[in-house]
Amino acid sequence: MIKNIAIYCVSFPKHEPRKKQTFQKNIMCNASILSEKERKRLKKKNYVFDDTGENISKLNNILGDLTATYWIWKNSTYDYVGTSQYRRFWDDSIEFINFDEKTLYVQDPFILDNTLRNQYIGAHGETGLQLLDELATNNKIKLTPAMLEKTYSLRYIYSCNMFIAHKPLYDRFCEVLFEIIFELYNTYKETIDKLDPYNRRLPAFVAERVVTALIVNREHFFPDMKIETIKWAVKKPHFIKRLLFNKK
Repeated sequence: MIKNIAIYCVSFPKHEPRKKQTFQKNIMCNASILSEKERKRLKKKNYVFDDTGENISKLNNILGDLTATYWIWKNSTYDYVGTSQYRRFWDDSIEFINFDEKTLYVQDPFILDNTLRNQYIGAHGETGLQLLDELATNNKIKLTPAMLEKTYSLRYIYSCNMFIAHKPLYDRFCEVLFEIIFELYNTYKETIDKLDPYNRRLPAFVAERVVTALIVNREHFFPDMKIETIKWAVKKPHFIKRLLFNKK
């Protein structure tokens, strides 16, 4: 049962969605810098743009899809909100969900062949987790070293920073998430800005682990929050290999 819900499908001018989302309120959201020609073209397709209203769109090369998440947090007026991506869609079973105000809806966790720590290091190197650990040790973020160790020892991850929730819960979750990610970026901006274009997205990669950490340690942040998983309409074996283990 779909309520007043908006699933914002985050995309970029060269990447149109690969599958029609049939059973959900689908609003296309562009998350990148556009030429006026591209903006006019996408407006005709009823896109919204994450560089309007209160936004951090200029950080898209650092935060990736999270600039759209931030835009939704600050600007959307729907009762329930969430994101999909131009090539990552929620399964059609979403049609039958009776969305609950106290539940965060996430994708089925990806099962890893190793611990979350070792998987991150294998895919992205040690820097991101080292910086996050330093913030936790110095009490600069709400996650503690013990909470991070609990997360790092997992053999699964809630990936791609995709989640759906009642707007007040979505706002609460985003407030904690972005407080951590902004602290990471602002504290180590000079270090991050010197990385190559791929690794410059370190805050976005770390954010996936922060999302997972907030979920598995939710009793410290959102004691009344429940978790429900939704399947993805993707071919998982190939997708996991490309997403989690390729550096390029």
